[in-house]
Amino acid sequence: MVLTRYQQANLKPTNEKGNKQKRRITATTETNEHNEAVLVKDPPLLTISRSRDSFEDDTSELDTAFKVDCLLEQLDDFECSTLDALMARWPSMHARLKGMKPHLPPKKDDHKPTLVLDLDETLLHTYRDTINNGEVDYVVYAKDGYSCLLAGRLRPGVMDFLTWAASSFEVVVWTAGREDYARMARDCLDPENKLITHMLTRNSCIRMRSASTKEVLYIKDLCALGRDLSKTFLVDNTPHAASLNLSNLIPIEAYVGGKSDTELVELRRFLESNLVRLTDRKDDMRIILYRQFNLKRRIRERVGSWKQQQLKQQQQQLKQQQQQQQQQQEQQQQQEQQQQQEQQQQ
Repeated sequence: MVLTRYQQANLKPTNEKGNKQKRRITATTETNEHNEAVLVKDPPLLTISRSRDSFEDDTSELDTAFKVDCLLEQLDDFECSTLDALMARWPSMHARLKGMKPHLPPKKDDHKPTLVLDLDETLLHTYRDTINNGEVDYVVYAKDGYSCLLAGRLRPGVMDFLTWAASSFEVVVWTAGREDYARMARDCLDPENKLITHMLTRNSCIRMRSASTKEVLYIKDLCALGRDLSKTFLVDNTPHAASLNLSNLIPIEAYVGGKSDTELVELRRFLESNLVRLTDRKDDMRIILYRQFNLKRRIRERVGSWKQQQLKQQQQQLKQQQQQQQQQQEQQQQQEQQQQQEQQQQ
């Protein structure tokens, strides 16, 4: 699903501080017969389970920004309903994760921030298809119940980006794919094992099942990495995968093939201009993302607008059903009256 495009834009710095007001909700945890977490189908509108992340004021000039309007406009019904359900379950999910062993070992270099990169549609695009005209960068064999041939394309500039990122960040690639697929992808992206510090798979994700579509969802919770969230960032093309850490999300357009894609070039420019230069500072680096995107608030507003539209549609459908029932009753009454008149005439 294509979400948004990195575009360079000039924004004036602001002095707006993050809202620290706390809101509380009541949430319950449900499980199905397979002992799997099930999303609440109709959670309360715009529920916020934990306090907004605090951001200290910063007067550094921001040279570039990403436009997220396209992302918000293209959130489909499935994405909105999923985000709505996940936001309602923040408290219970975080409570269950407390005390768990971190997925990553202690960081070797605390000086470097942590950059978590999604794999599919972010660094590469893999598809189950025949090799067509040699337009592939890699071919892998995966076992998903049966052996199948997977071919794919590397995102333009991915090798240069990873080489640069490895010098400035602790690079973690986190995929919702299986371990064998992740292993083959790493061999393709980092054959010498010098660029990617850690590789995580779906085994490290929170596995949930949508109550409406029954689709399995894999949620990436940065809190489970054992890293300082004020210096940890997630680049992902799927907002619901980062729904627990929207303040740390850097959105990217989904890559589905092609040679003209420049997303990683724009991503590097953004990171160089706004994050790498602040590495030595002790401030919460998420203020940069808050100033540029403010995704947590904007996604909540978008989901809230979607819920209101759904409610209006339901009300309209209910009204139409009531009108149809009334018409049917009137027709039935007319028929009964007509029959009575005919009987009287006879």
